[in-house]
Amino acid sequence: MNLIPITPIILSLIISITGSSVSLLNEPNQNQFVSSEYRDKHQLEKYAKSITVRIFPENSNNDTGGSGVLIYQSNNQYTVVTNYHVINKKDLVYQVETFDGKVYNAQKLYVPESDDRGDVAFLRFTSSDRNYPVATLKSNIAIKKETSVIAGGFPFGNDLKQSQKFQTTEGTITEVLERPFIGGYQIGYTNSVVKGMSGGPVLNYHQELVGINGMGQYPLFGNPYTFADGSTITDTQWDNFSQLSWAVPVEIIKQIQEKNISY
Repeated sequence: MNLIPITPIILSLIISITGSSVSLLNEPNQNQFVSSEYRDKHQLEKYAKSITVRIFPENSNNDTGGSGVLIYQSNNQYTVVTNYHVINKKDLVYQVETFDGKVYNAQKLYVPESDDRGDVAFLRFTSSDRNYPVATLKSNIAIKKETSVIAGGFPFGNDLKQSQKFQTTEGTITEVLERPFIGGYQIGYTNSVVKGMSGGPVLNYHQELVGINGMGQYPLFGNPYTFADGSTITDTQWDNFSQLSWAVPVEIIKQIQEKNISY
């Protein structure tokens, strides 16, 4: 069988007859190769960024600070949850920066006397011209081992300055303790969490807030793995637990919020 070669003239005739363009080899739409997993991760990171604020003292020159999560809005007032150790300096005035680059003066809404009562604190700020999304503190979230999560926040760099760029890390929950350590830490996960990310969100892939960051891997000082009754973990557990970051779960945050804040 003799094949007729398709010359440029014949190709142009085909185009004019069909009235359509020709895509040689059916060149694919690149979007069809974007997996649902990638899209889910991209959307999750976008959501995480929208509910996270950077927290820093006024006139700090970015040499100190942390992160926080928007959890409540009433009219033009917003409540932010963060760690006690992020805003525990009584003589400092703190500010928050939202995902759109706006900076607001913040009021301390609740700060415990020490983290023995939970490494959790709350700020409030007012925005008269912008609306921001807020995370929901759900009581019925099933926090299970092997759950994939992202952790977000504004880490410090090698120059010891806090980044103004929101960043996330990926990982998996590997420990859920029956009772929390002092500070409320109960969820161990493999994500890298560094200085500056304290108070930032830990989210599952259903866009649910699981907890907030607060304790990074490989502690340098003291024993952070102590329970309220003074007991601690075994050497074997230390080897495992020190390789994890630790979060305060949403349930503890919710309990502290309901006990100490009235709206």
